[in-house]
Amino acid sequence: MKHLVYSFFLLPILFFQGCSDNATVNIFDEKIAQSKIECMRLVVFPPDEEVQKTLNGLYSFDDSCSIKLEVSLKSGIVCNSNQNSDKKALSNFPTSYLRMQISKSGKLFYSYYIDLMHGVTQRDAKIAFERVKKDLIF
Repeated sequence: MKHLVYSFFLLPILFFQGCSDNATVNIFDEKIAQSKIECMRLVVFPPDEEVQKTLNGLYSFDDSCSIKLEVSLKSGIVCNSNQNSDKKALSNFPTSYLRMQISKSGKLFYSYYIDLMHGVTQRDAKIAFERVKKDLIF
């Protein structure tokens, strides 16, 4: 009976822990979160064919749109700083990152950032864009 009670309380905790998203999201202008985004222009830097292909499959981007979704990524990050030696030795130090930012006329409205322990994949791009869609209205 005790095992059943423990399972009842432990199972939901494990479920939510496994679904955690350790991304950092900032909404700099609440108006963008409350109004529908009619269109976006995609900019991927540095260019990455796989990420661009994945995002183009999830949304119809318009090169003439004034709202820009800027995706930046980097893989193979190596930190040579002595200040981070304890973090590198005692934990998983990130080797890449993925950032998505939405701006208009140079003004930043929304930012999504995540450190990754592996190179940026199509799956990472999809998860990130799904989070953007969850936070904003398309």
